[in-house]
Amino acid sequence: MQVTQLSRSLTALVGRPGIVYRRRALPLPSAYVLLMGLLGAGLVTGASHLPLLAITLLLLCGSMVQRMTRVRRRFGGWQWLAALMLLVFQPEWSGLDAAAFGRLAVGCVLAAIGQVMVVTWSIMRLSRQIQCVVDAMNDADVLALLPTSAAEDARLWLAGDDRKQVELAQVIMLSVLHAALTSVPARKGERRALYG
Repeated sequence: MQVTQLSRSLTALVGRPGIVYRRRALPLPSAYVLLMGLLGAGLVTGASHLPLLAITLLLLCGSMVQRMTRVRRRFGGWQWLAALMLLVFQPEWSGLDAAAFGRLAVGCVLAAIGQVMVVTWSIMRLSRQIQCVVDAMNDADVLALLPTSAAEDARLWLAGDDRKQVELAQVIMLSVLHAALTSVPARKGERRALYG
């Protein structure tokens, strides 16, 4: 990041930690596109491909939630267990009524998609809160957050010494992000996505 001599400000080195947090915490946009495509395919095909689509959607939702919350499990969570349950309760060999199986599959898929939406929304909300806290900081606030050696480097940088600009930008970003995360109430799973 190049900062000109006229605009020397520690807040210019902070960057956009809310956006960085959101980018790290959320899955790739292609996962959401795939989710919407599978939902669209399910709506178009109807009940003919419901078992396969429901199992695929459950596995995808389970993977997305696991990635967003950074929870390491030996199994994929309740979505993977629901997908296994749908495999076991196939109407062809379980004797379960096709309408009951359809309701079960749709209910599982709706719950899984609902969880993806809730976790996505909470990460978006937390990233906005982080960015608002960071945007409210001025140079004195940022300088007060830094360790003594980094504060001295920051004073030298403000005076025009660019030798440690890259390291200083990293230290400032981490210090400001730590301060923002401690001042914003968040659940444990939301913060875990940052460090994953």
